[in-house]
Amino acid sequence: MGNEESPQVSVFVVTYKSTRYIRQCVAGIANAAAESSYEILMIDNGDGDTEAVARAELPQVKIVPSEGNIGFGAGNNRCALHARAPLFMLVNPDAVPQAGAIDRLVALAHATPDAAAWGGRSYDPAGNLDNANYLALPTPADFIRFTVSSKSLRRGGLPPSATTLGEVDVLNGGFMMVRADVWHEIGGFDESFFLYSEEVDLFKRIRDRGYTVLVDPDVKVTHDSGSGNALSPRRMMHMTIGRMHYARKHFGKSGVMVAGWGMWIAALRYAAFGALMAKLLPGQRERFTKIANAWTPIVRERQRWWHGYRTGHEGRG
Repeated sequence: MGNEESPQVSVFVVTYKSTRYIRQCVAGIANAAAESSYEILMIDNGDGDTEAVARAELPQVKIVPSEGNIGFGAGNNRCALHARAPLFMLVNPDAVPQAGAIDRLVALAHATPDAAAWGGRSYDPAGNLDNANYLALPTPADFIRFTVSSKSLRRGGLPPSATTLGEVDVLNGGFMMVRADVWHEIGGFDESFFLYSEEVDLFKRIRDRGYTVLVDPDVKVTHDSGSGNALSPRRMMHMTIGRMHYARKHFGKSGVMVAGWGMWIAALRYAAFGALMAKLLPGQRERFTKIANAWTPIVRERQRWWHGYRTGHEGRG
């Protein structure tokens, strides 16, 4: 229903060089909130090109002044400062919600007012459930299991076969709705996280206060994870730094060591596996080379991620 004086939901879109996605994202939001009053608040963490497109072509989008590449969490926090609705909806620029998806979450929020946050299911462009559906609140033991199974850090969420509403610990940060009062109560995102694991930290603080978090499996969004480059070495490095930053914030000294060495051993396994399979299966060389290239910097450059995010946000840009 577009921008109204008192919107039901404030939609935040944090962009970074997202010109090829922003038009379809905004169109998707309109289709997803056809029955709900909403406002769209966008901040450009990139080079200003996405903001220029929005100003020229998307008058329904309210521009939050850019402060440069301040990170995903900080960008959403800036949007929250300008938001007017009692519900905050975070949508990645490379995500397109299905028709009625936001309407359904608004209705769910009204039906379950004691819950703090609500989400749906995220699918890749091929129509497969993506890994963001299975985020969990990790423990040091999960990082031990990570050395042999990538699923140890993806043990959350609803089962793939679920057809009814269910409670989870963590929602996909690229498509989630949060009560504004709860957001302000916990102070929004911890801005020391530049990219990745900030939503896990957010939901740990929400869950620690005893709030419920719900997923409706009938609410769907298509998400081009990593903006079409899910295995980029830069993305994998940020993901690892984010995980280590979470461990340093929430685990004790021994837990930090377990998490760090668990990630290093897992990275070594992936890098070696990718390199080996690239040689053994020439027909799939490109795929396995990408895997090896994504994980090799984690093995070789341990000091880049071992301490989590520090001043200057390692690897930003």
